[in-house]
Amino acid sequence: MTAMPKAAQSTAPASRSLMVVLRALFLAEAVGGLVLAIFLSMLAGATGDEGTETSLRFAAGGAFLFAIFAAVASRGVRRRRSWAWTLGAVLQVILAIGTGLAVFIGAWHPAYLIGFAFAAVVMIVLSTASVRRALGQD
Repeated sequence: MTAMPKAAQSTAPASRSLMVVLRALFLAEAVGGLVLAIFLSMLAGATGDEGTETSLRFAAGGAFLFAIFAAVASRGVRRRRSWAWTLGAVLQVILAIGTGLAVFIGAWHPAYLIGFAFAAVVMIVLSTASVRRALGQD
């Protein structure tokens, strides 16, 4: 027995598959954030400069928080919570800004495009009508 009305429980197959894709994307972002946090922490320990070490540890903490919030957004998508759409959109903006800062601060590398690609793909999936309807954004 659930508290949701029967009309809200039934979703179209297209919406259901897009929700699975969206959840998988959020989980991939969570795993990527966790891996990045571990990598940055290890890199910070290997540097000899105290200023660089502090900056890298701060970035690792931000990546870890991003991973936690991406996992929370994935859980919200699974339970069809309306806040999951907002949290997902905010996370994509943070991801794009963080990737942009990495491009400006570090030396350019094509691997930075992965951050922009993840943000773009998730925003495209979030913007589809069926996902917006399923998460109560219409």
